[in-house]
Amino acid sequence: MHLSCFTLLAVGAATVNAFRDTSPFFLASTSEITLPSEQLKTATSLLEELTLKFSTCPSDYYVIVSQPGVHSTDFATLRSAPRLGAKMTGQDKGIRSTMTVHEVAGVLEAKQIQNLLERDCGAQTTVVDGASGSYPSDFGAAPHVIYIDFPVLPLGTERSQQLSDNDGLISDIIERLPAKKEYSVLYTTSPKEFVGSDSSVYQPKGDLYQDTIHMDLKRDYSAQPRQDNTPSNNKSLFQEYQYFTPGLFMGLMASFFFLIILYVGFSALTSLEVPYAAFEKDTASSVQKKQQ
Repeated sequence: MHLSCFTLLAVGAATVNAFRDTSPFFLASTSEITLPSEQLKTATSLLEELTLKFSTCPSDYYVIVSQPGVHSTDFATLRSAPRLGAKMTGQDKGIRSTMTVHEVAGVLEAKQIQNLLERDCGAQTTVVDGASGSYPSDFGAAPHVIYIDFPVLPLGTERSQQLSDNDGLISDIIERLPAKKEYSVLYTTSPKEFVGSDSSVYQPKGDLYQDTIHMDLKRDYSAQPRQDNTPSNNKSLFQEYQYFTPGLFMGLMASFFFLIILYVGFSALTSLEVPYAAFEKDTASSVQKKQQ
């Protein structure tokens, strides 16, 4: 029953590439919060549902995680975030409510939820820098918001390891909370296309929740080739265009060998010499047989 919340991301991993401008959302709470899991939802509608539920202040502590630069494929296995996966799949017996949105279209800003809890619940906020990994040993009295701001995930081989390390930091912070207090974990993400101000993906007009904490994030262009700034007017035609490609060279070589084979075959055919007498019927032998 609990397995559908987190591990269904692996089932939908084949279709995730069709939604390149989406990212997942996870909710795990020791309080009773009734919110259904869904495959696809806009950030606007998801924020409305969260506003309706959390305006009643269901928990004492709220751990709000902001993880930019991810897709659902990053959570396709439990190894990427094992401690979060344990809460979402029912392995953590203290969790009473879970919610998973595999594809959130648009950007759900964690600051919007933080402002809601501060306004409606009178909660104080402690901001934790996910890059440094440092946090206070005591988060104060409830209600309280612990806002964990992680940097964008790297694009190299250390991507999965960084995501696992972030998952460990979240788990350590949750263990610091008072044992008899209720808490809710809201894991918000944003896709790589929305990181930075030069995104080429269309952003819906209804999701204009821009947070200054993300404005310093820049798109990683390290994997893209550097453009040549040499003016094209100073280049020759052979520098500007490639006329003799490897494919053309292989085609010419194959045509050359085929022409040689055709020439040898045609020469062998024309060199055949057959006398005209070979096509005439030998009548002398047949007359001789009749006389006998």
